[in-house]
Amino acid sequence: MPTFSHDLSHAAQLDLLEGLTRAALTESYGLDGAAASVEVQQYEDNAVWRITPPDRDSSFVARLSVRDGRPAHQQRSEMRWLESLASARTVAVPEPVTTTSGHYVVPINVPGHDEPATLALLHWLPGTAEPPYRQPGVAQQMGIATAHLHEHAATIHLPEFDRPVWDAETILHNGSALTSPGAHEQLGAHGTTALRKITELITPALQEGRPIDRGRIHGDLHRENMIALPGSGVGVIDFDDCGTGHYLLDIATVLSSVHRIAPKEPGDYEDFARAYLDGYTQVRPLPTDWARLLEPYLLLRDAFILNFVTTAAPLNADVASWGPRRIAGIMANMQAYLEGHSYPGALDT
Repeated sequence: MPTFSHDLSHAAQLDLLEGLTRAALTESYGLDGAAASVEVQQYEDNAVWRITPPDRDSSFVARLSVRDGRPAHQQRSEMRWLESLASARTVAVPEPVTTTSGHYVVPINVPGHDEPATLALLHWLPGTAEPPYRQPGVAQQMGIATAHLHEHAATIHLPEFDRPVWDAETILHNGSALTSPGAHEQLGAHGTTALRKITELITPALQEGRPIDRGRIHGDLHRENMIALPGSGVGVIDFDDCGTGHYLLDIATVLSSVHRIAPKEPGDYEDFARAYLDGYTQVRPLPTDWARLLEPYLLLRDAFILNFVTTAAPLNADVASWGPRRIAGIMANMQAYLEGHSYPGALDT
């Protein structure tokens, strides 16, 4: 039997996964999977589709976790948080859909693939990805949405929330970028040495903070995982990397993702950052010593990306198409930081 990862092309893998997903929609969710309109959204670690059954006015998002996915019990924790957030109605998120027997996730057997795969189905959140952050009020709305996630985490207890801990130990010391020989080949000896130095430098700052500065976080809150809602407001999608950690990691992730695309006119990014942080403080105070600790968390965010890219690029043609350029850019920024330059996205306060 052909192996899934090595013998099937990227397109053939996606075709196989789509067929399995259509069958599961029928068998487990009572939907007409064969007749549904299926639009692929991405295929990296997860294969994600927009699903529109012929007899429905609304759509769903189907996420089939294929590579190094979270175990089913951790996915159930994610779905419970999403369900609680949807019920609270403070920030718009995709609401989970349970199977006809009441389950959050469905195990899927992928022929030729030795990793467990699981399917989750959620209601599609209408709107436009990547909110137009330069439009008046949008940056504040992005900050408000972030703060509502953190306020929910701080005030609503979820028993048995079992998700990764996103801290220096997990992302830096035990992350694949520093522990995997394959990652070392992609980073090169110079890049690996630089990342080790970064780890030593910023770990003490990343260990700071009071208990109230940590809780449930999105974990991957870049601009493409925020949705400009119809009318006004901003919603949040793709909680696949949610976990526990310092709230500044989410804040740094938003800021970093906008800094990468912001026009280089003086003050453009800074204007966004001020408005975003102003929106955040309309809901809750910023974490303790946020101005001093933001830079280490910008570095931690990029280390998170290095872990993902160095793991996924050898297996996924889509990631391989952009991954090396992203690695090179991050390593150049880290080397400049070691030479005394501010890290991209850091703010003068």
